[in-house]
Amino acid sequence: MTKIAYAATVIALLSGSAQAADLYRKAPPPAPVASWTGFYAGVNVGGGWTDSGVGYGTSDPLIQPVFDGIVNLPANGDRIRSSGALGGVQIGYNYQFQPAWIAGVEADFQFTSVNGSGSTPYFGVLVSSASQDIKYFGTVRARLGYLATNSLLVYATGGFAYAQLNSDVAMTISPAAIMQINGVVNGVPASTNCGVGFTTTCFAGSSNSLTPGWAVGGGLEYALGQNWSLKGEYLFARFEQTVTAAAVTPTAGTQPNTYTAKLTTDLNIARVGLNYRF
Repeated sequence: MTKIAYAATVIALLSGSAQAADLYRKAPPPAPVASWTGFYAGVNVGGGWTDSGVGYGTSDPLIQPVFDGIVNLPANGDRIRSSGALGGVQIGYNYQFQPAWIAGVEADFQFTSVNGSGSTPYFGVLVSSASQDIKYFGTVRARLGYLATNSLLVYATGGFAYAQLNSDVAMTISPAAIMQINGVVNGVPASTNCGVGFTTTCFAGSSNSLTPGWAVGGGLEYALGQNWSLKGEYLFARFEQTVTAAAVTPTAGTQPNTYTAKLTTDLNIARVGLNYRF
């Protein structure tokens, strides 16, 4: 009986080992770790907002008394607060060096509905105003990121930016003030600035230009398997544009009556995007 029991035990052990080996062979292999190296392209959507300043100045001696003595525009200026939606596309390339570090470059192009305006009254007589419409913008940026996990990339980014800025500036005078003008305003003939022909617009100017700038920001990108990834990103971009406003009724035979407005546009961008890695 002892030999029979021993044989049965050996058979049972061998059978168990065989079953374990069979289960081991049938176990699925571990999922491969996705590589971030390569080209990618995608789409994004989000929103943008600005809180930008407008500084005024002039080199025209005929207009200088208006700036210095009445409204002191260089010291005051206007603010443009705007917001709107945006959406576009991006394309880029990642290179995974070291197990957890990724460097790359990305370019994007966005259409926007970001627009707004601002104005400042002076003594109930004059009003300076500025408005801006950002039709579209784009960036070309470097990216540097760290893989917090195999699927989650944390990155910083920065580089060149450009935007189509359509801007308008104006200075107006109240109808009541026009009636009070007796040929001279602060030593400047009325025909050189405001009130001629009972028009309420003294100066006006616009600029529609493709304006260069810069952008910095950061974000998170999460890999959804081998090819797809989802990202959330914040960017800050700055653009500077100068608009010249000319007198609506300049004095004949004198140099043009003008002033300049420098618009410093600070654009904040928050967006989400979906990328496909090739």
